[in-house]
Formats: sequence, C-alpha cells, structure tokens
Amino acid sequence: MHRSGYFIFYLSCFLLLATSCQDFPKDPEKTLEQVSNGTLKVGYSENPPWVVKGPEGPTGIEAELVRGFAKTLNAKVEWQNDTEQNLLEDLEEKKLHLVIAGITDDSPWKSKISFTRPYTEMAKKKHVLCVVMGENAFIVKLEKFLHQQQSTLENRLQP
Repeated sequence: MHRSGYFIFYLSCFLLLATSCQDFPKDPEKTLEQVSNGTLKVGYSENPPWVVKGPEGPTGIEAELVRGFAKTLNAKVEWQNDTEQNLLEDLEEKKLHLVIAGITDDSPWKSKISFTRPYTEMAKKKHVLCVVMGENAFIVKLEKFLHQQQSTLENRLQP
C-alpha cells in the first residue's frame, strides 16, 4: 500500500471512531433526556439527617441535594415514600430514577443497581445515592453535581 493509502485508511478509522463516540457516555433508557425538562422520579426512605419525612415531601441532606440536582435539569421531582427494600426493587425495575435513604457503599444492593461515587464520609461510612444501573450519562451528570456541592456538604456536616 502506498503512503497515501495508509493515510486514508488511518483517517477513515479515526473518523469512524470519532463519530461513534459523540454520545458518550450513553443512557440506553435515555434517562437523562427524559428527566431534563421533565420529571425526576425519586424514592425516599426516612433516615435522619440524610432523609427526613415531612408533610411537604422529604427534607434533609439528600433531599436537598436531589432538589438542587433537579433544578439543574429544569425537572420537577416526583417523590415516592416506601421502605428501602421496596424502593430499591422499584429502582432495579426502572420505575424510579434515583433512591435516597442515607445508603452507604457497603450495601448488598450494589450488584443489582448503581451507586454514585461516595459524596461524603461520616463515621468511616461512605454515603452514596442509588441510581438506575447502566444509565451512564445520567450518573455522570449527577456525580458532577455532587462534586460541585462538596464544600457546602463538608460545612454542613461539621459538628
């Protein structure tokens, strides 16, 4: 093959690779697309100070994080209160987008659903939010938001 042949071959490979990665990371179920300018379905189970059940919906550290995240997506939050077990089953079945309940990264559910990276650590326990498995664009967007909240969280969690 001539030099120009190699050049065209490598250029073709590069262009094919570059165009195939334009929507990376992907959401097979299009969660981020559905939630943006739409509704974020969040399950919660009371676990103070992370989640506190209230008459107007949950309050607490994680509920505030969810409201802030929803605001960045221009989404309204649809809350569902239930036991942690039921909520995580609903998340696994993709009936919810997110579950908050003061869950830590040592939960036995980590093989069935996805966790965000730990957003804080207290008493040697790393706290995470539970998300639908495989919805990577949604997870990346949420983790970027949580990272941006790091200093606010640290100030709030200091005794």
